[in-house]
Amino acid sequence: MRVMILSDSHIISKDNLLALLKHNQVDYYIHCGDIYMSYEKINLNNFYLAKGNNDFNKNIHEDLFITIDNLKFFITHGHHYNVNSNLNYLYKTGINKNADIICFGHTHRPYYKVNNKITMINPGSICYPRGHYKSPTYCIFDTKNRKTTFYNTNTLLPCDPFDTSYKKESF
Repeated sequence: MRVMILSDSHIISKDNLLALLKHNQVDYYIHCGDIYMSYEKINLNNFYLAKGNNDFNKNIHEDLFITIDNLKFFITHGHHYNVNSNLNYLYKTGINKNADIICFGHTHRPYYKVNNKITMINPGSICYPRGHYKSPTYCIFDTKNRKTTFYNTNTLLPCDPFDTSYKKESF
């Protein structure tokens, strides 16, 4: 199964968000919070949303636990786990919940790491990127081979937000 993981869409309209979601040929959609200010339910099959610190709809859950292809996904925004400081609390919570995949947002920085068979993924932000990679991102996770591919939201093409060989501007 292919799972689109995105986060921190903030000001993107529902129509533009739906266009991005529908552009990708996936089986599941995971949004890690901070969806957009006037959130109304998105009517897509297999769409899951965790509540972010800028989401005020009381019907959105803080944390979600779903199973896809026998993999247990722990989905959260991350602000309650202090992900801006470090990922230890989030990782330990994932261990305690028997998660295989931890999906989170909040930092607006893409992140990918496998530690003791637990995969941690932050897709970055689809509108407000932070960190050295200056383009907005999302990713697609393949449950069969456990491969994650990041995409540039502007071009919709695969990208490597972890490549540090980019040319630095001189001042």
